[in-house]
Amino acid sequence: MIRVACLVACVFLTAGCATPTRSWPDQDRGLVWTAMVAAAGSPEYVSDDPRRRWIVAENNVDADPDLGRIQVHRVLTRSLQLPRQVLQRDRRRLFFDIYLLPTDPPTVTFAFKETGLIPVRVIDEADRYFSLVESILHNPIR
Repeated sequence: MIRVACLVACVFLTAGCATPTRSWPDQDRGLVWTAMVAAAGSPEYVSDDPRRRWIVAENNVDADPDLGRIQVHRVLTRSLQLPRQVLQRDRRRLFFDIYLLPTDPPTVTFAFKETGLIPVRVIDEADRYFSLVESILHNPIR
């Protein structure tokens, strides 16, 4: 338990005040963890906006339930051609950690390992992830 508390303190100290977090007060901690792992393992990048549509080329997920940490290394690609523009091919590498904090209610925090991303992209990725977790929690497979 002391290791978890130290780990959580390190996350907050290194990530700063802008670390995206989300709480689920009406959910069981075990269900939140299961939804977190499922969302990390099956990312969705569908959108009406073609600039937000990505293809997951690689998705490596390492879930450690003892630490409440999920480490993700993801490679995204896309080919984008907007009207009156040339074809644009993009590749983006994402490295981030997701933590289930030792709190009640279950609280999840999202921390990027690299600083090369624009802060809005960090928030977008965290929001996308949290929305997927929310969807899994409220629409369980029966």
